[in-house]
Parts: sequence; structure tokens; C-alpha cells
Amino acid sequence: MKSVSKGVILTYILLAFAIIEGLVLIYDFLRPAPQNVVLAQTEIEVAARDMSVPPLLFEQHSAQKVAQQLDEFVADYFNKQTMLQQIEHYATSPDNTVPNESTMPIVATNDKTAKQDVAPLPKNKKYIAVVIDDLGVSPQYTQAIINLKKPLTAAFLPYAPASKVQVEQAKAAGFEVMLHVPMMPHQRAALAPVTLAPEMDKATVQKHLRDFLAYFDGTGMTGINNHMGSEFTENAQSLGYVMEILKEKGLFFLDSKTTGKSAVKSVAAEYGVPYIGRDVFLDNENNYSYIMGQLHQAEQIATKHGVAVAIGHPHSETVKALSEWLKTVEDRGFVLVHISDLLK
Repeated sequence: MKSVSKGVILTYILLAFAIIEGLVLIYDFLRPAPQNVVLAQTEIEVAARDMSVPPLLFEQHSAQKVAQQLDEFVADYFNKQTMLQQIEHYATSPDNTVPNESTMPIVATNDKTAKQDVAPLPKNKKYIAVVIDDLGVSPQYTQAIINLKKPLTAAFLPYAPASKVQVEQAKAAGFEVMLHVPMMPHQRAALAPVTLAPEMDKATVQKHLRDFLAYFDGTGMTGINNHMGSEFTENAQSLGYVMEILKEKGLFFLDSKTTGKSAVKSVAAEYGVPYIGRDVFLDNENNYSYIMGQLHQAEQIATKHGVAVAIGHPHSETVKALSEWLKTVEDRGFVLVHISDLLK
């Protein structure tokens, strides 16, 4: 009798567990867990984000106004790191607009590849060379710069979507074209698919630089300048690897001077490479009034020293400011020239 009672009790216990388990399963089926709801929302958000990518990268949005805003975002976002790194110069140099011996052009008189049939510029003029960096990444803003159709200098980055087509368009519009070489800043960052860094050996640096130049092979690029590069341009040994290639190919080095400790001038002189330094950054602020003020700073430097080199970027406000400034700058007695003109 006792064994029967125990069996009945065990049966009731198992039945109770089965009922409880069934109720739990029914509850889960009817009432999804909170984390499942969050997961579903997350998946919806990702899908929406993916839908917005095509118009951002390929400029295919059907609404013209929205497409223009997206294009402007691409250009400004890409150049944001450049603007931040360029500010490094201000931390080491109290006045970035007044030229000194290190900013004036140095011509390699023993360069066998230099053109000997070009007369130097007259010395009684006021020359301004305007360089626009970071071209090629935003086709729309690159085209906006090309449409200025003035003797400016265009510095193209050596990777997609930059193309030989726009380089040739720039030349046809009166631009000099040069290579804008990614070089490592002190604040390490993935600036480009390949960035020249001080820890690279000679063979690696020279291979990458040759690859950069080959990207625009046959387009007639006349020189290079550094994209970022505060750390790399302080390293004389690494710069020597670069100068060997520039000497071999007859190219100049425009020092963007993103650091007050740049060794570019001394190393260029050692290798006999034509050198010139930047005087003014135009657009550390993407603000029309600020950029116009920097352009007038370039005018003051050219008035005082005969030569000024200004570097800007394909920002929306830079395009607007240059469009207005270029209308009257020559009327005020200034001569717009290419960088290579200042090295003659």
C-alpha cells in the first residue's frame, strides 16, 4: 500500500512539472522576450542604413537637393582628418602666414632633368600659387575646382575614385597637376589604403611611391606634396627614400608643413630636389569669411616677399570663396602661377 501511494505522488509531481513547462512554452510563444524585440528593431535599422549608401557613394539619389547635401558631406568628412592634422602646425609655429627662409623656393641647379629652356619669372611681380589638395576623392567637388579654369595647381590623391580622366580635365582647364602623397601623422590613422610610414624600409617606401606615381602614369605630374605627414616629414631617413625617386624622375617636393619640425627642406637640398614650402592654409575652417581672410593673407605675403603659396581643399566654402577671389585678384596686380613656375 505504501509503494502504491508513493507511485501516485510521483505521478502527480511529474504531471505538475509537465503542466508548468507547458505553460512556460505557451507564455514564450504568446509573449516574445524583450531582447527579441530589440534584435528585430536593430535589423530594421541596419537595412535602412544600407539603403542610404548608394546615393552617398555614387551620387544616384533622385532628389537633387539631397544629393548635393550628401556630396558635400562626403567631401567635408573625408577632409576632416586633414584639417585636424594641419592644425598641428599652429601648435609648433606661432605664425603660420609669415614666410621665412624655410618657406622660400630652393631650385636644384645641378638637376640634369630640369628644363633649361624656360626663362625665370620676372622679379618685379607679385606671384601667388594656389594648390588644392585631396582632389579625386569626390568627383563632384573635384569638378567644381576644375571649373574655376585658372592657373592653379591640383594635387590628386593616388587611389580610387581619382582617375586619369579628371587629371587630364584639370590640365585642359589650365591647372598644373601633382601627386598628393599620404604620409603618416603623429596621430596614427588609416588615411588611405597605403600611407608612407617611418617604420617602412627603403624598398617598401620606394615601391609604394612608384605605385602612387604609376596610378597616374602618363599624365605629366610635376611634383608631390604631403597629405598629413607630420611624423613622416620629420624623419630624414624616410624622406631620403622619397627624394631618391623624385630626383630620378625630376619631380619637386612642396612641403605642406604640417609640423614645425619638418626636415623636408634640408633633405631635399641634400638630394638636389627642387623644394618650396607652404605659406598659408586657406580652409582650416570651412567658412567663407575665414577663407577670404586667408586669401588676403596670401596677398599680403606676396606683396611683401614677391611669392606666396596657399593650400586649400575641395570644401564647399573654399569653392565659393575662390570663385569670387579669382574674379579680381589679377586686377589688384597679382599674378597666378603654378608651383613649378616658382621653382624656375
